[in-house]
Amino acid sequence: MTPPPRPRSVKGYLLLGLAFITCPCHLPLLLAVLAGTGLAGALSQYFGVAFVALSLIFLASLVLGLKAVKGSQQGRT
Repeated sequence: MTPPPRPRSVKGYLLLGLAFITCPCHLPLLLAVLAGTGLAGALSQYFGVAFVALSLIFLASLVLGLKAVKGSQQGRT
């Protein structure tokens, strides 16, 4: 009998989800969803700073998420 498969890395998938949300190309969509709120006003006033901050969060979470998922898959073989 083969052993049951190990659960995949939840941390890796959560980091990849964070990368998807913080992708800088989604910033205009985020502003549209948050329209009329104080957060949207702050984001639109500091658009450049928000773009750079979201880009850094996106890159870090993407790299760490891919490493976590890849590491959990290598452990399964």
